[in-house]
Amino acid sequence: MSSEITEKKVLEALGSVVDPEMKKDIVSLGFIKNLKIDGARVAFDLELTSPACPVKDKLRGQAEAAVMGVEGVEKVDINLTAREKNQTSSCSAGGQKQQQHDPWADRAPIPGVRNVVAVASGKGGVGKSTIAVNLALALAKRGQAVGLLDADIYGPSVAMMMGVEQGTQLHALGDKIVPVERHGVKMMSVAF
Repeated sequence: MSSEITEKKVLEALGSVVDPEMKKDIVSLGFIKNLKIDGARVAFDLELTSPACPVKDKLRGQAEAAVMGVEGVEKVDINLTAREKNQTSSCSAGGQKQQQHDPWADRAPIPGVRNVVAVASGKGGVGKSTIAVNLALALAKRGQAVGLLDADIYGPSVAMMMGVEQGTQLHALGDKIVPVERHGVKMMSVAF
């Protein structure tokens, strides 16, 4: 005879999963949402602070193992979600809610673009292009759709770093320019 699966037992099990950056468990941090128990099946959302969270697979695995350890549980369904962009906190799956003013909140979004990361400096030669290229490649490697815009009019070097041959011709599709794609990153540069 199997023991009844309760929300309390599931949450106690999930309390053993600790966010490595925040050093707190995912239950007390409030990352477990929409917990449902249906017979021997448990389902819930694990709410991350970023869709590109570097520890998402680790936390999902730990959460699944913890819930499978609850007597009577036969199946665990975990849906990874991410917080809205105006709820900012650390990049990890955990993070204390830090409501910060978003200076872009009142501006119209770029259609089809969820997040914008600007790499800038008031000084030349400090590695802006190198950082931008490595950040774009790292996000693409994690499965994110990434676009990279090199708007450096004095020394556009992103095209070279991405392996785009000098003199590459751009193509138009209707009234839009089709970006060059390298290594899973769509890119535009004033070098073109």
